[in-house]
Amino acid sequence: MYMEEVFERFKENLERYKKMGLNPLSLATGCAVKVDLIDTVYPALEKIKEKLIENNIEVLPREDADIFVSKELIETKRVIGEGSFDADRAISLIQVNQETAGNPEKFANFLLRAYTSIKTNRKLTIGKGHSIVTTVPKAEVAVIDLVKLEGKDTNSYTLANNDTIQIVDPLDDPGSQMQVDVAISNSLNDLFTKGAFQNLRMTPLYDSPDIDLKERLRKNFYNFSKKYNIEINDDVQPNTGTLMIGATVFGESDHELPIYYNKVEEGDVIIVSREIGELTPINVYMWVLAAPEILDVMESKGISFERLEKAKKKALDLMRVPNLGTAKVIYSYLPEFKKVFDRENHITMTTDVTGPGIFVIKEFAEKAGVDVKLEEIPVIDKDIAEFATESFIIPNSTAGTNGGIVIFSSKKIADDIVEDLHKAGMNPKIIGKVLRKGSGTVYVNSEIEKFIHRKNILKYFKII
Repeated sequence: MYMEEVFERFKENLERYKKMGLNPLSLATGCAVKVDLIDTVYPALEKIKEKLIENNIEVLPREDADIFVSKELIETKRVIGEGSFDADRAISLIQVNQETAGNPEKFANFLLRAYTSIKTNRKLTIGKGHSIVTTVPKAEVAVIDLVKLEGKDTNSYTLANNDTIQIVDPLDDPGSQMQVDVAISNSLNDLFTKGAFQNLRMTPLYDSPDIDLKERLRKNFYNFSKKYNIEINDDVQPNTGTLMIGATVFGESDHELPIYYNKVEEGDVIIVSREIGELTPINVYMWVLAAPEILDVMESKGISFERLEKAKKKALDLMRVPNLGTAKVIYSYLPEFKKVFDRENHITMTTDVTGPGIFVIKEFAEKAGVDVKLEEIPVIDKDIAEFATESFIIPNSTAGTNGGIVIFSSKKIADDIVEDLHKAGMNPKIIGKVLRKGSGTVYVNSEIEKFIHRKNILKYFKII
């Protein structure tokens, strides 16, 4: 009887989402709806780099968040479509249809139109961009949050970020508090990876084909704001008629930030704050309901429906809670603003494991110019992750939303960091080490092939 109720609820929600232009069965949840960085975003940016420079626009290399020294006065304005504002920096959310998302040339043209439509008398720095895919051809939109900096520098850094998703759990109501909690927490995570949690504020981003649902989403943002004491600025919203849930967030830190890429050295260790791969149990759960024959195959692997349901609940519980405790731990292992960095006693480098999954280790190994060895990939449930990969349910079972945070530090302080993360309620593990200065080679054992079947990711790892 219980299974029949679950199946029925899923079918009802599936139809509901399809009417919104979303098909959970063809478009994976959470961060997996990002436009592919490797195949589309990076090639597109390279194509338009020179034209942007001609228009006095610079797109910064990929970083978790836009980072700049705080000023006495920081003004923000959101622009959808063409707009005028004497901005110094911009945070962008780009939603494109599947055709544009799969074509670097078309995506490049869309970005060029979006970025050059901003009229400013200053050099415009695109500090952070986030791009997602919609199944609705006419729902393409560029939402640009502009930042004007005035006055003297203050003794802190400001960090800004946007993350926007479409659905988290297809079995849940699209207007539930959980959906909004995950979306905001996911955006905040890129601030928290750098230890920035002071003076938090957000500009919500939400849209829906249903006016009543849009209002429910708006109220949920205010609920989150009140619960976590985050200032809210409800600026203009997109009107694409598609489901979008996210936020542009700002935060500050009066400590230096863990971006000491050239200080990472041989013998350093790699810590992750908790398990990764939150999207996997959600997607497996969804497909088990969509195609019941998958349940028989899964159970033949020794994975019960109850175990899957438990893993899904754990993933959702992790995703909806902001990683504020981890941010405070990172902050405590960093020098004060403009004070000297001590390689042995301070964290050197951090990032979070979200859309690209464990591939972020490769990106940051290259930034640091080191070769590393990953000894473990701590997913929420290894059997479920392996089943998801071999069944082609999800191409990268290490991908997540509001994911665990990766920390590079000296061996001297690694155990202290792990202990402090435990005290903050996390489940940290040391998952690897830095072998030597190098070109960013990441050595892993063949277990990675159990969790990732995308060749464009696997080719970047050295499997031993």
